[in-house]
Amino acid sequence: MSLKTKALSEKLAHVARENAVAVAEDVPVGIALNLMRERDADCLSVCRAGKLVGVFTERDYLMKVAGKASSDEPISKYMTPDPIMGRLDETVGEAVEVMNERHLRHLPLVDEKGAPASVVTVDDVIRWLADQYPAAVVNRPPDPRTEGEESDGA
Repeated sequence: MSLKTKALSEKLAHVARENAVAVAEDVPVGIALNLMRERDADCLSVCRAGKLVGVFTERDYLMKVAGKASSDEPISKYMTPDPIMGRLDETVGEAVEVMNERHLRHLPLVDEKGAPASVVTVDDVIRWLADQYPAAVVNRPPDPRTEGEESDGA
């Protein structure tokens, strides 16, 4: 099966690495940042009544909050509202297309009810692509006419 065919059939549910880290839209920025640190998350799903209404990323913090905002202000003031969303049953190919066209680093995934389920990142897609290549291809020296100085392993 070609890589293109795999990308058009592999569901995002199998590519996404982790569950969404969700917060309510009225959570203070300081608490949201602590949660991001604790969960090692680079993206928060911001919810209203259990449905995704925004995302807040490390980039949002750097560009909108750092040095400018009080940690008591609600996350909704700094989130990206009405984010582009994907679904768990969409394919890697569909996600790559949307992420490329819209210049997204994070694509929040929602379930059939609109609740946050996961987040797919550019890194997730790259890892999935790298996993599709055999180790012999991935571990080739930069110039195929040369050999490595040392063999891999013990």
